[in-house]
Amino acid sequence: MELFAFILIGGIWAAFLLPSVLDGRRQAPMSSMRGFARSKDLLASVAASDARAIRQRRRTSLRRRRILASLAAGALLSLTLAIVQGSSAWLAITIGFDIAFAGYVTLLLHTQQAAPVRAPVVPLHIVEEPEPATVRVVAG
Repeated sequence: MELFAFILIGGIWAAFLLPSVLDGRRQAPMSSMRGFARSKDLLASVAASDARAIRQRRRTSLRRRRILASLAAGALLSLTLAIVQGSSAWLAITIGFDIAFAGYVTLLLHTQQAAPVRAPVVPLHIVEEPEPATVRVVAG
């Protein structure tokens, strides 16, 4: 039973960590185009924002990284204690940390995808079409 629980926890961790490691599509042209668009949008937002907004974004990013690292460390520590002590209570705590970690990653991804795209509005100018040119070919 304990072996099954440890395999289950390992499978949960693998489901969250292996796709990012094994993702070979990051080199695909569509991914590079999306990456370029994200970089361009980031540069545009930095150019249009003030220093206070930039500091706030950095603090938010740092806080999110710390929470993510804390959840991962708690899960690893509780798993280590569960293995060393053979305790099902620590195993339950590990599963709780795993669920919290997965929920937080899901929340971050949802927040990132739901963020509005700040694209500048460029007015379109209507260009009148010139008179079509005619070409006369004379065979000689």
